[in-house]
Amino acid sequence: MKAFRIRWWQRTRALMVVGVGSVLLTGCYDIQEVDNMNLVLAIGVDEDRARGVNVTAEIVNPASVPSSGGGESSTSGERRATLIRQATGVSIEDAIGNLEREVPHSVYLAQNMLVVFGQSYAKHGVERAFDYLERDRAFRRNQLFLATPERASDVLSASAEPEALNALGIRELVEQTSRQLPIVQSEQQQVMKEYLSPSQAPVMASIALNDSQHPVVQGIAVFRAGHLVDTLSIREMQGLGWMLGRTRQVAIRLPCRDKENGTGTTIRLLDSDTRFDSEPVPGGLRVRLTVHARAEIGQLCPYEQLDEQKLAQLNQMASAYIGQSMQLVLNKLQRDDVDACQFGRRVFMQHPAYWRRISASWPTIFPKVQMDCQVKVQTIRTNLAFSAPESTVSRSSAVPSGVGR
Repeated sequence: MKAFRIRWWQRTRALMVVGVGSVLLTGCYDIQEVDNMNLVLAIGVDEDRARGVNVTAEIVNPASVPSSGGGESSTSGERRATLIRQATGVSIEDAIGNLEREVPHSVYLAQNMLVVFGQSYAKHGVERAFDYLERDRAFRRNQLFLATPERASDVLSASAEPEALNALGIRELVEQTSRQLPIVQSEQQQVMKEYLSPSQAPVMASIALNDSQHPVVQGIAVFRAGHLVDTLSIREMQGLGWMLGRTRQVAIRLPCRDKENGTGTTIRLLDSDTRFDSEPVPGGLRVRLTVHARAEIGQLCPYEQLDEQKLAQLNQMASAYIGQSMQLVLNKLQRDDVDACQFGRRVFMQHPAYWRRISASWPTIFPKVQMDCQVKVQTIRTNLAFSAPESTVSRSSAVPSGVGR
């Protein structure tokens, strides 16, 4: 009798687990076929004076899906891999809603990779977009936030060959640059972190169109709170990268003694690390940046010999170049009154009590911040070539002894 009760209880418990699980499991009641969805890969946001906001969407063309080899399918003919559709509204959310009513099938946003802000919209403030993009569950926070001096619709309509999908091509361009300079990462969660930090100065990769009308990374766009203020060039972007922290595989070019002779010496910084220290001083703040970098020599000036003296000279020249780049960037940011170098955030982390006293006055303190730079570059690899190839050439065209043997 006891064994029967035990078996009965075990069966009853199993039935209860199955019954409760059947009620709680959602299943696939809302499943949608891919053919019934418009997969959005990128969104462009432009100012529309007449109706508020113009939204451009790059949508996968189901009739011309790229093959696994990267090209277009054999059945697609000359059709593009993506379609460009536009809609306007009083806000981004309203424009996307209008887009969904104007194109067949529902708009699917979970695969969106890019949000490109046109210059006019960015100058008037991207906070309008931040609130919507952060709250809407359809978006993933690993999408890239990008700015452009062009209209966003023109960037998304351009060709990113050889990549068939424009959004994928642009994202790869940004990711290639961010491997050297992490400040160009531009992911939504990183931009929002900078936007909400004490410095309130987010940066985004800046995408422009070159002479061939192909998208390229032209630098980074810097914002004061949510408003576009300025754009940093590639060299200025490198200077900001050294100010903020780690960099990898950054090449710098140093002039020859005779500027007309050759293209210069190329030094590749394998990696660098920056230490930040701050000290309150009467009437302001002094910061000290200590940069350590390891380097290799990629190219020497013609007819120069690489000996210990020359190696030490190149290390000093590279160190001076980095220090000057950082100072030039700070001067520009102080003129723009935008703390894209994140001094405010780092002061807050080092001296929280001091920061609470000066935070309200930071916009007037930052333009007067004094910066000291200590840079040390150490060349650890010379690519095994201790002299330039030109140094082995003579007027008689005779190969010097020992060369080529």
